[in-house]
This record gives sequence, C-alpha cells and structure tokens, in this order.
Amino acid sequence: MERGRDGEEELEEEEEEDEEEDGGPESALEKSPFQLTAADVYDISSVVGRDLLQLRAGPQLPAARARLQFRIVRVLEMLEALVSESSVAEEQLRRERDSLRRELEQLRAAARGSAPQPSLGPDQMVIDLTDPNRPRFTLQELRDVLQERNQLKAQLLVVQEELQCYK
Repeated sequence: MERGRDGEEELEEEEEEDEEEDGGPESALEKSPFQLTAADVYDISSVVGRDLLQLRAGPQLPAARARLQFRIVRVLEMLEALVSESSVAEEQLRRERDSLRRELEQLRAAARGSAPQPSLGPDQMVIDLTDPNRPRFTLQELRDVLQERNQLKAQLLVVQEELQCYK
C-alpha cells in the first residue's frame, strides 16, 4: 500500500511541475468567467478533484479543506457571473425583439392607412410643397424663359439702334 502511495505522490509531483511551467490548471481559477474555455473548465474540475483526493488522504486536512473551500467558492462565483450575464443579455435581446415588433406593426399600420405611392420615373422627383426653397420651375420652363429673354434683349437692341437713327 505504501508503494501505491509513493507512486501517486510521484505522479502528483510530476503534474505539479508541469502545471508550474504553463500556469497550470490553477490559473483557470484566476481568469474572468467570460474568458474561460472548455480546457479551463476541465482544468478547474481536475484541481477540485485533486483537492478532494487530498482531503481523503488525510494528513493535511485543514489546509486542503481551506484550499478546496476557496476553489469551490470561486467556481460558484464564476457560475453566478455567467448566469447573470446570460440573463442580462437574454433580457436585452427580448426588449430589442419587442421593440422591433412594435416598430414593424406601426410600419404595417402606416402602410395600410396611406394611399399607394405612384412609382416615379427617372425624370421625376418628389417635392415638399411646404419647403420655401423648393424648385418652382422645371428645367424646360427655365430654358424657355431664358430663350424668350434673349429674344427680347435682341429686339431691345434693334429698337435702341432705330431710336439712335431717329435722333
């Protein structure tokens, strides 16, 4: 039986040396709950399992019990943080969904209540009649006005020349 314990102790010492090199499973307990990976969860379970085995062994009972209690409390705190965070996220998603549903219903009601909008061609545009700076003439109307103005100017010059001749 002593031989079995010696073998177990050697394995534990080797595991502890490996853990010290890469931070070990204990480092998973120090992480934020939101940064945990599946490997970290397995590390935490191995740490708690190892502490339980040490408790069963007996000689370091008070220290092992205190360490195990601390680790269990830490795991419970992590679980609480994860559960509360997921609850908050779920509630936010529900509120957003309800808001979008209300908005969709309002848009549907507005679409039912309004007359169908005529489709506009490429040479048409929508004008706000209450806008004081809105365009009041089409481009063709402006061209016609400019052409008429130029004709009137030409006639004015002819009339002014005739007037000069009579003077």
